[in-house]
Amino acid sequence: MEEIREAALAYYQNGSEYQKCSANDFFNSLDQDRNGKIDVHEFINILSEMGYGLVNNSRFFQELDRDGNGSLDFSEFLTLFYIIKCPRPFCDGCGILLKGLFFTCVQCYESSNNNTFDLCSACYRGKRFSHQHAAFLDNYTLLARKRPITLGGEEQPNTSQGVPAWRKGSLNV
Repeated sequence: MEEIREAALAYYQNGSEYQKCSANDFFNSLDQDRNGKIDVHEFINILSEMGYGLVNNSRFFQELDRDGNGSLDFSEFLTLFYIIKCPRPFCDGCGILLKGLFFTCVQCYESSNNNTFDLCSACYRGKRFSHQHAAFLDNYTLLARKRPITLGGEEQPNTSQGVPAWRKGSLNV
């Protein structure tokens, strides 16, 4: 979660005044009693009303509550704001927030409906999921696959489909 916190703070510090006001307004909408903090009840109730079902649970609140005092101050809230504005996936196997490396169904990722099927390493390794497709790649490999490749000094789009040839057979994907 620390890397996500750092990214959230960096985006806020380098954001426009409009973006900063948007973050402040959202914080104030969650801080119902106007005490400058968001408690777990405000967090769950308001986020549920707003339709943020995946993040409105006490376990996730505890991860955001860096100092463990039972409430979110503005800097702790910024992590939530970043996760909502720059959506991070949750594991489709066990439901945890995917903070680092995770596995994505290649076919779902490349489909036009923008619905991905993402798994934490533990669920993927332990085959604790049910899904109609078999080809999965970790998020870093998937990103690298989208980068243009160089052939003879000229950039060519990386149009390979499915799993890269060097991966076939090596990971049972």
